[in-house]
Amino acid sequence: MSVKKTITISLPAAMGLEVEQLAKAEHRTVSELIRETFRQYQALKHFRGMTKQGKSTAKRKKLTPKDFGGPFED
Repeated sequence: MSVKKTITISLPAAMGLEVEQLAKAEHRTVSELIRETFRQYQALKHFRGMTKQGKSTAKRKKLTPKDFGGPFED
């Protein structure tokens, strides 16, 4: 069994109710819903970092959409 860390958060009442209703509608616990939300946040942050790095590399190498071909080519 994995070690768990309990974290308490505060939300506006309406948001808290919405979280509970959504979890119930999806047959999940609030914890499962929040964990999934955090995983999606991490993935998006990682993706944005990779995008920024890719744009920086393309700019440094003076690449254009034509260099990538396919759907990127004008």
